[in-house]
Parts: sequence; C-alpha cells; structure tokens
Amino acid sequence: MKAVIDAQSKQILGFTVLGLEGGELMAVVEMAMLGKLPYTVLQDAIFAHPTMAESLNNLFATIA
Repeated sequence: MKAVIDAQSKQILGFTVLGLEGGELMAVVEMAMLGKLPYTVLQDAIFAHPTMAESLNNLFATIA
C-alpha cells in the first residue's frame, strides 16, 4: 500500500494497493477521498476484524 497525502490539508491525494482484497481497501479510501476526509479519520477508525481494512490504521499511523 502507498498513499499520497497533502501535508497542509491532510487529505488523501492518491492511493495504490497491490494484493489480495485490494478492492476492499480501495473502496474505503475512495469514500474518504470523495468525502474530502483527512487521512487521520482512517488512521483512527475502528474497522471490523478480521478484514484487510484494518491495515489502513497501520499505513496511516506511519505518517509523521
């Protein structure tokens, strides 16, 4: 997974994923992008377990 984030607005500008269930992850990020939500919303969200969407917490937690 890779995300491109605007440093000032914290909005997600782009996202890519390669792997199983990538479409699930893409749909979640796409909805956040359409809603103009900052990446922190996904970073702090609680996703159902076990799903690949849980990995979004880890991805966005790496952003300083």
